[in-house]
Amino acid sequence: MAATHTVQELAVLVSDFVVKQRGAWDHEQWEALCGKAAGLGVELDDALQEQLGMLLENMRVFYYCMPAIPRSRAKAKAKPKAKPKPKAKAKAKAKPAELVKPPATPPASTR
Repeated sequence: MAATHTVQELAVLVSDFVVKQRGAWDHEQWEALCGKAAGLGVELDDALQEQLGMLLENMRVFYYCMPAIPRSRAKAKAKPKAKPKPKAKAKAKAKPAELVKPPATPPASTR
């Protein structure tokens, strides 16, 4: 899904950062993340930098509390969905069989 708003891009940036760092980072890595956020057009004053830090810490909590997606499920999501099969054309209704009269039986002969 392509991001349509900067906040979506920021959320992806932060979540990818937490996963890549496996939930642990140092101050230099934090500053690099702030630089990438600024590259999205986010003006990080002290208040927004604090909010970004809280977002990062909250993502870390989810990172440690939630299991990773199993490889089989990740591969299944990566495969494109198959196109639905076209519906079969309706079969023409069969004409009712004409009633065939049984052959007339000859009258019983009396002897």
